[in-house]
Amino acid sequence: MFLIMKKLKRLARKEKRSTRNGATRRPNRRRDRDGNSSVRRRRHPKTELEAAIQRFVDLYDFAPIAYVSFDRAGRIEEANLVATELLGDPRDRLIGRPFAFYVGDLDLFLRHLLYCRTSQQQVETELELKPRKGERIPALLCSRPITSTTRNGALLYQTAIMDLTERKRAEQALRESSQRLQATYERAPIGIIESSPEGKYVGANEEFCRILGYPKEELLQRGIKNVTHKEDYSRDIKLHRQLVAGEIPFYEIEKRFVRKDGAVIWAQVLRSIVRDAEGTPLYTIGAVRDITEHKAAEEKLTWLAAYPRDNPDPVVEFDLETHAIYYANPAAFELFPDLQRLQLRHPFVVQVMQVAKPLLEGRTKAVHADIDVGKSCYAATAVRIPKTRRLRVYSSDISERKRAESALQESKRLLEVRVRERTHELAVANTELRNEIERRKGLEGEILAVSDREQQRLGQELHDGVCQHLTAVAFMARSVALRLKNHRVIDAADIDKIAQLVNQGATDMRNLSRALHRSDVDAPKLVGALQDLVDREIWRVPCRLEVKPSFQVEDDAVAAQLYRIAREAVINANKHAQAREIVVRLERSPGGMVLRVTDDGVGFSNGTELRQGLGFHIMNYRAQVMGGRLEIESPKRGGTRVSCYLPNKALQSRKKENADSGLPGKIANALAALI
Repeated sequence: MFLIMKKLKRLARKEKRSTRNGATRRPNRRRDRDGNSSVRRRRHPKTELEAAIQRFVDLYDFAPIAYVSFDRAGRIEEANLVATELLGDPRDRLIGRPFAFYVGDLDLFLRHLLYCRTSQQQVETELELKPRKGERIPALLCSRPITSTTRNGALLYQTAIMDLTERKRAEQALRESSQRLQATYERAPIGIIESSPEGKYVGANEEFCRILGYPKEELLQRGIKNVTHKEDYSRDIKLHRQLVAGEIPFYEIEKRFVRKDGAVIWAQVLRSIVRDAEGTPLYTIGAVRDITEHKAAEEKLTWLAAYPRDNPDPVVEFDLETHAIYYANPAAFELFPDLQRLQLRHPFVVQVMQVAKPLLEGRTKAVHADIDVGKSCYAATAVRIPKTRRLRVYSSDISERKRAESALQESKRLLEVRVRERTHELAVANTELRNEIERRKGLEGEILAVSDREQQRLGQELHDGVCQHLTAVAFMARSVALRLKNHRVIDAADIDKIAQLVNQGATDMRNLSRALHRSDVDAPKLVGALQDLVDREIWRVPCRLEVKPSFQVEDDAVAAQLYRIAREAVINANKHAQAREIVVRLERSPGGMVLRVTDDGVGFSNGTELRQGLGFHIMNYRAQVMGGRLEIESPKRGGTRVSCYLPNKALQSRKKENADSGLPGKIANALAALI
């Protein structure tokens, strides 16, 4: 596209030089029907196709993604602005240079180029770019074959270069987060097991495999039933089903496992469930702690009951009748110095009495509970001494274990929060990318529609106007030739008629050229350009202009946009309104200025379909560029009114921008025409 624009600009400069030298200047004076002479300015036609190409070039050049096109040998033929920034070289240095100079891995690029040659589909390759300055950049090349319009139909590969730096960083952060989660999972000091809702193991960490003595691959082939002691299975599976059904949020159980070597061990299992957003169970997760030694300690405590004095752990007996401490071994007094003074009011004793109610009521033989006293935590086991009213409590300090479990739970919670945040960010990024792709497809479609519509209109105008005049001239010329051949008298009126038809065809061609585009509209010439617009003979509906002689527009870009909006509205009214008259009105309003194009045609009942047309979108875009707004309405008396409102604030802003820019007048006009 860059080469196309260079060729168009070169032709334009050549035409200006030839006009300046007088080589192509034609008389601009012609006679009207009354014989009077009128002077009309010569105009340089600029087709809508050129404007569409310019808009496409702007989209290509200022796209937020780098684009390059290279030939079969890998030489760069086209590059947009983002590509020049990414590769670190100006466009004139990039064009004609092998793209391989900017690639870190030459083999990858050569393989990419080979795939481009042998495939008609889009080819994608990830590699590292080596810009002229700076560090290497991870990138994704997306190439597809196109036919060049400037190199005699040569095959090029248009390539989008996606900078993957941010994505690679996000992937690296996600990998590190996943690795931390996996390390926490695998190195946890307790066993962690994941089970399906049916009870089959689907995941396990190293500690759980060590507890049961199974390799992970073999353990995952088994389920809860295969490794649970048969006397404990029914109780465990019942709680598991209640958990899956949502009847309980979690459960804790002490049960026996059967190791691979046949040994029976005791374990404490705390199990919860993970569900999806709809509440469907995905899997259960359980924390398993080997309490075989704890159970052995309980049996040892039972044996040591006869010898409490030698017990290294606190042992306390309560007299339920006198509500006093009956006995406490030295370890208890060492651990709780104020036990003798506070008696049953001691925090440790108060909590034990609360959890021991089932034991006092005879519903169980022993009670296990974790008791918090200050910053310490104790695993307490309470038993009732047979044939007495005394309660004996054995305890051990488990503070370190509790702190480790709390830290593990907090790490798990933080990790889950981070995973949810990353998932949300990726979803938002994917949505934005899809929206951007759809918007670009829409812009490409509009550009093609503009080109097709203008080509069709040009063909129709040429066929209905100029071709008919030329056909009539040819017919009359053949008639005169036959008369000359037969030596018959030639009527001078026939020759005059031929000349009249030729002049009329030339007039139609000039009118058609003026209708294509007007590129010389600036602020002082706006009123004259609008008057020339409504006076054209090509309109089927009479047009007139209403504007005060003193009305002026100070900004050239605003004048150009107002003229194009008026021209589009007049064209639409001639095509669709079925009107008897079209009025173009330019006037001041309390808040600025307004351009109105009004017709007395059929109007419309619902503006939704009208606002979906390409013409409305073009006019609305031009109004927004100026800082104004566009309204289309159907008055009660009928017809259609197109109004472009431009506030004073927008006019002052554009005037200040032009003053600050410091650009010469011709350059400013060219930029305004591009908009």
